[in-house]
Amino acid sequence: MYLILASLVLAASSITASPQDAPAIQSAPSKTAAKTVDAVGNAKLTSMIGATLEDKSGKSFKTADVLKGKKHVLLYFSAGWCPPCRAFTPDLVKFAKANAGAEDFAIIFVSSDRSQEAQMEYLKKYKMPFYTIPFDAKGNKSVKSAYAGSGIPNLVILDDQGNALKGSYETDGKYTPKNRQSYVGPKKVLAAFPKMRTETGPKG
Repeated sequence: MYLILASLVLAASSITASPQDAPAIQSAPSKTAAKTVDAVGNAKLTSMIGATLEDKSGKSFKTADVLKGKKHVLLYFSAGWCPPCRAFTPDLVKFAKANAGAEDFAIIFVSSDRSQEAQMEYLKKYKMPFYTIPFDAKGNKSVKSAYAGSGIPNLVILDDQGNALKGSYETDGKYTPKNRQSYVGPKKVLAAFPKMRTETGPKG
């Protein structure tokens, strides 16, 4: 009798059990899920920058589209009023134009100019084929707070997880932006980048 009752209780409990009481069954991710995982790269930087980036003509681009699939992002902290910046900018422009078809990295100019007009004038004068964060966007302050050094020009190389791999301030191979005495300049950073691209396997 007790055995029959116990069986009935177990059967009833299995019928009334709520979904959260059942163990989750893990299945292989779908193709859609896999694409979502792939899109996680650069999510940190995308969120920090905000929805849009611009080019030298003022045209807007979706930040997520610009950074999609990029294994590296080069942040160029600079300003038109800065003589050392004006001296280095042509080198970065030349590099960008030589790699115009590359799909594995993007260059983003983070301005320290004093106005939007000055920012756009600097971009146009040097024909920078870079993206830039809109002058009055919150992303300017956020990106500077996270990655800027004690001065400019500063070129910082990020991986797709938002980690600073190399920058114009460096101590024992590590980016040390708050140590003004560790400044090595952007030329050394740019010179090291081709090897870094090769090691991570560029797409284009």
